[in-house]
Amino acid sequence: MQLRNIGTIFRKEVKDTIRDRRTMIFAFVMPIMAMPLLMTVIFKIQMGAVQKIEHARSDIVIQNIAELPKDLHDSLMADTSLFQVKTEADYPGKNLLDELKQKAFQLLVIVPNNFTKAIELESPTGIEVYYDRGEELSSAAYGKLDSVMTCYRDRVVESRVVKRQISKDVLRPFDIQGNNVASAQKVAGKLFGGIIPYFLILTCFLGAMSPAIDLGAGEKERGTIETLMVAPATRGEFVLGKYFVIMLTGIMAGLMSLASMTIFFRYMASDPTMKQMAEMLAIQFDMRTLFLILAVVIPVAGIFAAILLSISIFAKSAKEAQGYVGFLNFVLVLPAFAALVPGVELNYQIALIPIVNISLIIKYAIAGTIEWKYVITAFVSLFALAALALYFAKRWFEREEVLFRM
Repeated sequence: MQLRNIGTIFRKEVKDTIRDRRTMIFAFVMPIMAMPLLMTVIFKIQMGAVQKIEHARSDIVIQNIAELPKDLHDSLMADTSLFQVKTEADYPGKNLLDELKQKAFQLLVIVPNNFTKAIELESPTGIEVYYDRGEELSSAAYGKLDSVMTCYRDRVVESRVVKRQISKDVLRPFDIQGNNVASAQKVAGKLFGGIIPYFLILTCFLGAMSPAIDLGAGEKERGTIETLMVAPATRGEFVLGKYFVIMLTGIMAGLMSLASMTIFFRYMASDPTMKQMAEMLAIQFDMRTLFLILAVVIPVAGIFAAILLSISIFAKSAKEAQGYVGFLNFVLVLPAFAALVPGVELNYQIALIPIVNISLIIKYAIAGTIEWKYVITAFVSLFALAALALYFAKRWFEREEVLFRM
């Protein structure tokens, strides 16, 4: 096997790949523009919806409202932008629970008989509140009502304490002061770092997908695979030349995605509308983190390149290869969601699982809590898997019944 032949094949395939607009779109345009644009739109829509729900007026129905103490009644009626209070008289002959389920209003509050008297006599009592947890507006209304009720309950307790000439401090014998020792970088990495490896792995796969289909199945469709076979190079040299091109585009796509996401986080963190998520957006990439992510992307791109090239060589046409790759995308990229699952920690067993280990390594690298013993274990397993996949692609390329499968 001659490096000169491999280099010649590599340069030739790189030129052909650069001329392919589809490859350039998947490898560069999409990671640079599509992903940050998509994430920005999602964030904006999400925050806009949250703010709209928080500021929306909630329609609540209070059954037996006459039994409410005047103080609590006035609190609910005071801010009309917070609550629109109705009673069962507004829904004559209707089942209030059914009306709640049909979104006629957001909350149903049932006040028991003699509720005010029970408060005055300091007897135990309670109020039933029904809401639809599956509806954001109803859940938000419940949260607002709970705040009002809690304030009223605290006032009642304080009045009882004062009535007995007891210090209010008896209600709070001690305070708990929580002090966060984690940096904003660590918090951001734990809360939001899971989505970064998913997009990084996805763009790495998409960047390698298009050239892999073109350099295998595409050669068959164009009828140029036979011409390559008579060139003064071995099958293994052809495989390596094509393999390195596919791997390069996958790496470049991943790096472009990482760069664009860095810009995205800096932009979103400075956006006034994102103040509520400022802690989650406090993600910064130092040189050590960038180096580690780059080092992790290389074996991942190598695995993707070998598997995609094998499938492309096996397929009769580019259309057939796209069908196989579409399913493969689901199988290979889905494990990247492991970084989003709470409680999944990196250990020696997880470090041996492809894609899952990469997702967690990137997540912990962003959070600044990486443990190198697991990183080394993951690297060894990834490079071994990449070498095995490349060997399989080479053997696949050497089989005539596969190479000329029509």
